[in-house]
Amino acid sequence: MMGERRQRGLALVSVLWGIAILSLIAAAMMTASVTSARIGHNVWDATRASAVADIAVNRAILSLMDDRAKHQPRVDGVPADNTFDGAPARLWIQDESGKINVNGADKTALQALFAAQGMSDGDAGALADTVIARRSPQTPYHATEELLAAPGMSRALYGRIAPLITAYGHAAGVNTQVAPPGVLRVMPGMTDQAVRELLTAREASRSLTLASADTTSAPLAQSGGTFLITAEVHVGKAHLVRSAAVMFTGDDSNPYVILGWH
Repeated sequence: MMGERRQRGLALVSVLWGIAILSLIAAAMMTASVTSARIGHNVWDATRASAVADIAVNRAILSLMDDRAKHQPRVDGVPADNTFDGAPARLWIQDESGKINVNGADKTALQALFAAQGMSDGDAGALADTVIARRSPQTPYHATEELLAAPGMSRALYGRIAPLITAYGHAAGVNTQVAPPGVLRVMPGMTDQAVRELLTAREASRSLTLASADTTSAPLAQSGGTFLITAEVHVGKAHLVRSAAVMFTGDDSNPYVILGWH
């Protein structure tokens, strides 16, 4: 009798252990399934965000070639919120002529730029001399990141000036109509009041254009013009920032080239 009870007890324990093991297997399979679904969803979000960013950049390129004044985007780096394929996107377009060109800027411009970031006049002047000495018409800077190799240029300093400089072209001057505020503030004779007045005038001019009848205008994409287009997209948990430096050629068969893509 006692032996039978012991056998039934062992059998019950075996059954309970079996149920426990099966439960663990089922839980593991369910966890794997949920994890796989999450990974798949995250991959889908990332893929869609990438596609939306590409759409935003390509539409920006087309808008730069539009000859309808009211449909032309602003190119002074002020962000605009848009929706592409149901996904929100923030878009910046910066005409590179509004930046300080490291291939054409003189010592005064470069020194003022560095000094505005907290360097002493002496250190800023020495760094400006170094930047100029490392360039030539035969060996220009092809990317602003090359400044990181210049003695005296820290990564922190470069990070602060990167939005204000360009390596495209060799122009020494700055187009004040599209220059970002950070560039305007370091230009000779530009006080804070002068910067505010210029920015206010820009907004008034744009408002007038948008309020006027739909007229044609020369496209912003003139031959040799270079623009940095940046799109920031959020889809689910995916966050993507894409930038393209685009130069227009004036050639109808090949109207633009991509100089850089990040």
